[in-house]
Amino acid sequence: TGFGQTGPLRLLRDGHRSGKSRRDEDSEVDVIKRLCALVVLLSVLGCSTSRPEITETSLTDDTPVTGQRVYMEVNSITDNPPMTYSWTASGGTFEQLQDYPQAVYWKAPDSAGRYEIRVVVTDSDGNSTTHAFTLEVEERSLKSDLLPEGASALCLAKQSDSYVGGVWVSVGGAKIRYLNSQTSRESIWEKDFSVMVARQSEATGYYTIWGASAGSRSITMLTSEAASTLSCNTCGAFDVIRALAVDVLNPSVLWVGSDSYLSYFNLESGHWTAYIPVKVYGLSEGPDYVYAATENGIYRLDGGTVPITTQKATAVLAAGGAEGTVVWSVSGGKVFRNAVALSSQPGVVVDSLDEDISGGVWCGKYRWDGSNWTAVEGLESVRIVKSVASTEGLIYLLSDSGVLYRW
Repeated sequence: TGFGQTGPLRLLRDGHRSGKSRRDEDSEVDVIKRLCALVVLLSVLGCSTSRPEITETSLTDDTPVTGQRVYMEVNSITDNPPMTYSWTASGGTFEQLQDYPQAVYWKAPDSAGRYEIRVVVTDSDGNSTTHAFTLEVEERSLKSDLLPEGASALCLAKQSDSYVGGVWVSVGGAKIRYLNSQTSRESIWEKDFSVMVARQSEATGYYTIWGASAGSRSITMLTSEAASTLSCNTCGAFDVIRALAVDVLNPSVLWVGSDSYLSYFNLESGHWTAYIPVKVYGLSEGPDYVYAATENGIYRLDGGTVPITTQKATAVLAAGGAEGTVVWSVSGGKVFRNAVALSSQPGVVVDSLDEDISGGVWCGKYRWDGSNWTAVEGLESVRIVKSVASTEGLIYLLSDSGVLYRW
């Protein structure tokens, strides 16, 4: 291959007519044979029989606790693309990533022990290679050494835009910290917030935090470059900002709940809008809309101004369910589900609700599994005022004295 009619084959055919001797012809035939053998060898080498090579592996935690979510990924190369990936595990469950088969989320089982997660990488010729992740799953336990000695936590914000996210913690007189299963590190910002919310920019990858200090009617916006102040033009003169949320459908809209108004601020236009004159106690970013707990009941912030329930609510949680959005709330010292009080109530009801990755609902230190409330062991004499269930599967619990726990 690669030789035209002026190449060695033509020399062979025209040998006698060009007056060459038999010896010359034999020499040319030998050269041709060698060239043909080389072509065959190159053809064979071009069809590689080598297996795919896994060049890099990563995971977010190799010693997770029961029920924790772990992200794992393999990077591989081959001479014969495309490649397929088949994941199996000796326990736990998988959550596949659409259009990214080389990575998965694995949720640890409810029993501690050693588990193996295997991935088989196969190329288009059927050649395959295997990699195994071995993880030691530990029982959950209560930890309280999450912050530097003497530090006091003021408020928590969930890293809700990551599937294995942690929490942001405002620490009194110190820099805001970020915590997950593997780290507790300082940010570049030092601000005392009583309420805050954080979002990552899809364009830059950097986070912005919006927060309000205790007793304040202004919002501080923290970015990687600067800190700026958003004065609430729709708040009353003596209002205190009590809740913040980023709109589910339009991330350029920041919802603000204060003592006398539910308002929103357009981050692109810089314009404030007073939505409803009402005292707001809490906001929840649901699967479809933001929901507000107010003195007039619960509002779904879909453009309407009529509450979906009319009983005063001091906390709200909008969560996805098989039948659609389920609205949890705290009213009159009781926990409600879709406006119906649960037949069983936690030992202490606080104005805090969240849902963990297994579908359990948290009210302070108590977890509802669908039929019963159970308390975290070790917190019997501690009053927990805020619980945040991270998307990683860990539960962060803030006490009334500023001690931060993790379970």
